[in-house]
Amino acid sequence: MLTHEQRISIGYPSLLSSTLQVADRIVLVQSARQQVLPYTLKIASINRAALTAVVEVEQAYNTPISLEQASQVLPKSKQVSGGNFSYVQLSDTEYKAMIGFMGGKRMAEPDVLAHIKRYITARGYYFDDVTLSNYHICLKTRPLVILAGLSGTGKSKLSQLYAEALGHTARYLRVAVRPNWNDDHYLLGYFDTITREYITEPAVDFVLDAGRDLDNLYFFCLDEMNLAHVEYYFSQFLSALEEERPEDRCISLLSTRTQQLLHKGGEDVPAKLAIPSNLLFTGTINVDETTQPLSDKVIDRANTIEFFEVELDKIPARQPLPDPITVLTATWQSYQAIQPDTSYSSQVVEIGKLLNKMSMGLGYRVLREIEMYLANSKGLLDPQVAFDLQVKQRILPRVRGTEAIEEPLNDLLTFVHQHHLSRSEQRLDEMKHRLGRDGYTSFWR
Repeated sequence: MLTHEQRISIGYPSLLSSTLQVADRIVLVQSARQQVLPYTLKIASINRAALTAVVEVEQAYNTPISLEQASQVLPKSKQVSGGNFSYVQLSDTEYKAMIGFMGGKRMAEPDVLAHIKRYITARGYYFDDVTLSNYHICLKTRPLVILAGLSGTGKSKLSQLYAEALGHTARYLRVAVRPNWNDDHYLLGYFDTITREYITEPAVDFVLDAGRDLDNLYFFCLDEMNLAHVEYYFSQFLSALEEERPEDRCISLLSTRTQQLLHKGGEDVPAKLAIPSNLLFTGTINVDETTQPLSDKVIDRANTIEFFEVELDKIPARQPLPDPITVLTATWQSYQAIQPDTSYSSQVVEIGKLLNKMSMGLGYRVLREIEMYLANSKGLLDPQVAFDLQVKQRILPRVRGTEAIEEPLNDLLTFVHQHHLSRSEQRLDEMKHRLGRDGYTSFWR
């Protein structure tokens, strides 16, 4: 609706025969969810014989409203419920009052990113434009992003400032991972067989809060997530997050029998923990001798953004904060692409063939998510830059080995050079140097 002119079938002859006119405005009701959609549409043209009209989006707003809420501005003769209505003609006063419930005009995505940058600068931190756009696009593409690098380079601070800039300071949780985390009860809690109580952890309460408040975004940061093996404590989350449909993203907490025991004792603990679509995960990892390596299972399910250099000369002085904004879930999700961008798919296939020579081929998931990242980057990053970032973030972390991979590594280096992928070329140059020096190389420094 936001990008294409739509021809819709009105289906009400009496409305099209006389009442509806070009330039009239419409708000649409989604009967299945009992909502008034957060758009005002304008009639561009009418074909009364075919009972169709061409509409265009005049303005997008931040949040849909319930039919019950919309009816508050209408007299009893116009109030509607369920699907038992056709259309209601609104007066100008009623129309403006209904729009007033929709949370204000929706900001364009580049304006939101510009606000985030102003907010971060005012707080006295600096991240370059590509890094900010990259992090934003990664979150749109998948709800899990990994920020990797040296300690003190602003990884966890980026996730915190991003949430604050969007107006969700109170809906941000940072959990510090500990080296002794060897199973998922440190996040999910556990059933105490002695007291017959379910002992919850802050992470479970936070996920449940997000599920009860779908209008707002929630941000979960796992700090230094590779101090322990990620698969030991986060495996259920990884499996749930790989599901494409949000309704399938569930984690098992209890058996049916245990839940019944808890219910008899007065506790209401769900058997499954649903991961709602308004919950976004960021993991930070330090790359040093105290940490555990990331497995392909983790790398395959996230974009990895690096933080190895801090431009100290660009760190700004603190300033007054810009006027606050709140970007609600409906607005944030409206920025997400639906259809993948396949313009670079042939190049991904060629890279996959080169990796096959190292026994490190690419899977369907990686190809699909590169295409979705490219689609989500439109209007925010140059397409060549976006693809270069994806090669570096989604493909190169898989590359590792001894002198046996020298020839295919050189072939890969030649490929990225010929296609002007400068970021990927620089990293491969470093990896080739370490291979010659140490006899082994990997993506991680």
